[in-house]
Amino acid sequence: MNISLPNQGDVKEKARLAWLLALMSPVFAELMSGSSPPLEFFIPPFFIGLLGMYGAGVLLVRETALRWDKGWATIIVLGAAYGIVEEGLAVKSFFDPGWVDLGDLGGYGRLFDVNWVWAVWLTIFHSAVSICLPILVLTVLAPAYSRERLLTGEQYRIVLLAFIADIVIFAVLFSAEYVPPLLQYLGAFVAVVALVIFAKRLPKDLVSARHTLPGWSPRRFMLLGFAFLLLSFLVASGLLTREVSPFLTMLVIVGGSAMMLFMLQHRLGRQGNRVHKAHLAGGFLLVWVFFGVVNEFSGMLGMSVVAVATLLLVVDLVRWSGGRAGLTFLRRWRPRATMA
Repeated sequence: MNISLPNQGDVKEKARLAWLLALMSPVFAELMSGSSPPLEFFIPPFFIGLLGMYGAGVLLVRETALRWDKGWATIIVLGAAYGIVEEGLAVKSFFDPGWVDLGDLGGYGRLFDVNWVWAVWLTIFHSAVSICLPILVLTVLAPAYSRERLLTGEQYRIVLLAFIADIVIFAVLFSAEYVPPLLQYLGAFVAVVALVIFAKRLPKDLVSARHTLPGWSPRRFMLLGFAFLLLSFLVASGLLTREVSPFLTMLVIVGGSAMMLFMLQHRLGRQGNRVHKAHLAGGFLLVWVFFGVVNEFSGMLGMSVVAVATLLLVVDLVRWSGGRAGLTFLRRWRPRATMA
């Protein structure tokens, strides 16, 4: 009987890519956004907690979608489920009217002890930035592994247990500050379960590209990513606050997200799109360059350094996707298992 052993180089490459994906999620969503500035982000216990939540979350979403043989629609919906787990079940910002980042949203759009505008926006934000964006960048850097599982069955179970433990720890720690109503909290749990079941039933090609080649230039995709993330921030954080119905604000957020997905479906293309994907990801990240400068002037020390580093990453990503060597972060990057 012949037993085929896994290629050690391939095993190491998958481990490297898994760690890269796990690190990108908290860096994109917490550090670059200014939600956790450098002096906070790099505190070892806090960093480990973020890695256990964001890193494990993005790995579980990607690996689960591949195990089910699903596509981006499933990833997007599982990303929304992740957002509810983090913000609803773990830190409970969906319910706490005094949550530090809420501002006016602690009152505007609050009904039945739920911060509805914040909840809708954060669910979409986490799906887009915490989950889909790191996975998108990984497909640019290692396209040969875009449909390859990075975790073995045992590793998957370990990551799942780490994720659950991390969520429980956060839930207990934040319960000292605010305890949400039981009914609403259970509702969030039910929503997560429903989204997971829904994600598993979605067709693999539901939001796949409808055309063979991209229909836009790479720069248009960069503008699209930048405009989507920036406008969603402006709408959710106050552009329409108190001037119109909260329902309309939520409708604009959801409608804008659907329009973004529709344009990607009909303009990105199935082939020859690596440069376009890199520009799309770069557009998202450029928003953090702007926010980094603003946050530095607002008193968040170190965010200007984060802004410069983010800009360098965007330049590297765009250069590397076009076949040119990166200047900083991607200067030595090469997908080892797929290149001689």
